[in-house]
Amino acid sequence: MEYEIAVLIPCFNEEKTIQKVINDFLDTLKNYNFKIYAYDNASNDNSANIIKNFNNEKVKYKFIQKKGKGFVIKQMLSEIQADCYILVDGDDTYPAKECLKMIELIKNNDCDMVVGDRLSGNFKEKNKRLFHSSGNKFITKLVNTFFNADLKDVMSGYRAFNKEFVKNLNILTKGFEIETEISIYALKNDYKIIEIPINIKQRPKGSKSKLNTFVDGFKVLKTIFYFKGQKNEKNT
Repeated sequence: MEYEIAVLIPCFNEEKTIQKVINDFLDTLKNYNFKIYAYDNASNDNSANIIKNFNNEKVKYKFIQKKGKGFVIKQMLSEIQADCYILVDGDDTYPAKECLKMIELIKNNDCDMVVGDRLSGNFKEKNKRLFHSSGNKFITKLVNTFFNADLKDVMSGYRAFNKEFVKNLNILTKGFEIETEISIYALKNDYKIIEIPINIKQRPKGSKSKLNTFVDGFKVLKTIFYFKGQKNEKNT
């Protein structure tokens, strides 16, 4: 069977950007066998209607009532079948064209997970929110120290996975700590990770981050300490 790619876009209140994100991936992957899955997490803006109105069989919509990015991604990974999974935010900060490098690395069995490394790119310049750059670096350093690693960006929302990784992954976190959990899972279970530096884009005017620097930062710290004390989970 032809190699199949699934682009996974968890979406909450991204009416300013979700249409462009989907269109960018439709264009980037036009020569590939792919589908785009945009799961709306009970948005209270026009995001759901924008997704549903795409007149393209490649774009699949689903409504998820239970709030939390972790919940949405867990459902996506559990029910979508593909050979390569691309996970990307719906805020139009990640360039779609970078997924082509990710796909080739997964397809060629060079690694189990590819991470778009923002911190080696222009993250500090483009992300103007106070403490975001330093906070990301601190979390990454903490994970590296606890799990004997040398990762550059453990909180990136732009990733690719192979099928084995996805089907072994059992997500426990509920919200924005999901990316950190996935990074730690890969480290603890000896999956091969490749990071590729990417330059992010600024959110357009009127588009706001849902991340709460201190509340979500504390949840990420709790996640790190929790998984530090757990055994690996990889199926053998």
